[in-house]
Amino acid sequence: MGFITWIILLALPGLASSQNEDCAKSHDILSYLETVDSRSSDEIHIKGSYRIRNWMFLEKENKLETDGLFVLSWTNKSLSFSHLNPCHKSVKISSEMFRHWKQPHIFFSDSSEMMDTSLHYRVHVHENGTVSLSKRIIQMIPCTFDSRNLPFGNTTCTMTWRYRNLEHVDNVIFDPSDLEDIMEITKKGSINFEEVQYGLTSDQESKLIYHFSQNPQDMILNFLLPSFMFLIPPWLTLLLGPMAITRCSVLMTSLLLLAIHFSTNVPQTLGNGGVTSITIWKLFAYGFIIAIVIELILITLFASLGRSKTCCFSKKRSAKYEMEPLYEELNDLRKRKTRKTRNCCRKTALFFDIASFIFFGIILVAFCYGFYAHRGDVVKMINDFEIESLHIL
Repeated sequence: MGFITWIILLALPGLASSQNEDCAKSHDILSYLETVDSRSSDEIHIKGSYRIRNWMFLEKENKLETDGLFVLSWTNKSLSFSHLNPCHKSVKISSEMFRHWKQPHIFFSDSSEMMDTSLHYRVHVHENGTVSLSKRIIQMIPCTFDSRNLPFGNTTCTMTWRYRNLEHVDNVIFDPSDLEDIMEITKKGSINFEEVQYGLTSDQESKLIYHFSQNPQDMILNFLLPSFMFLIPPWLTLLLGPMAITRCSVLMTSLLLLAIHFSTNVPQTLGNGGVTSITIWKLFAYGFIIAIVIELILITLFASLGRSKTCCFSKKRSAKYEMEPLYEELNDLRKRKTRKTRNCCRKTALFFDIASFIFFGIILVAFCYGFYAHRGDVVKMINDFEIESLHIL
């Protein structure tokens, strides 16, 4: 029994070699394909895929410059050679032979092609009649930027192409592109590649939609967080009451630092044009501090009226208004009993300060939440608003 097994094992390579001798060689398949009419097929399945090797986003032009390999494949049943028992599942076609075939042409919009210097293109025919053509191109893809959601916005770049020279085919079926390993480099600087989608336009043009997003860490740490920190001291000054000198110094210093920060730390964003969420953030920061300055003016007016003899329902015979400096600090240093702020106005000012501290704190927290959750809707509403509708002029 063991002797028979050894004989069978020794005979297997010979059987395999005899089968290989019976299979069709590459030159036999090429000879067969030369006799086939590539126009005889009534139906073609066609698809294209662009495998990007390197890319660069051009901010000024708002375009994506890509360098990659475009693979075009279509299935023509008249080119099938599976019935020949081929030794290999695919054969390589020479460029001279491929030129005589009826083949689809590709038209790109806004692109420039650069062929590989070593070989213009590579063509393979598979046993089921699928032809694969691959060539290197440099593509300038136009992009659109969604600035409403900064710093979490995204850039969408759409590459479209149309298949031509298919008038001899009755039925053309567009298959979706292969989206696996379509982007070798997924991150460059602060720009991240998110995903790619395939679709068809209304004109039956194939398109690949590339989605990019900007890394938000740089903008959050270098722009938003420092400006938020500059808003904390003005908010805390509401606890100082009518101490106008101290509060005014803090408020003006914060306002000056905020203006310097906004002018020197301009965030690098993708795209441009119109009002962005950064504009909304700047306006709120300035308005927040100015509103606290107005609150300080009202508090000092309370202090001034409190030093007047007409304040808090005093008798008419003592009604005499005497102007005094509005600084509570100076009033405390003078120790003048006749110039002290009356209790009713002092308590009113204290209540106003506490209420303002709580109110401005709620406003600050509510704005930060709204900026994160609904900044896109606000920016869209502002950009879509037509100033002519106000009929000012």
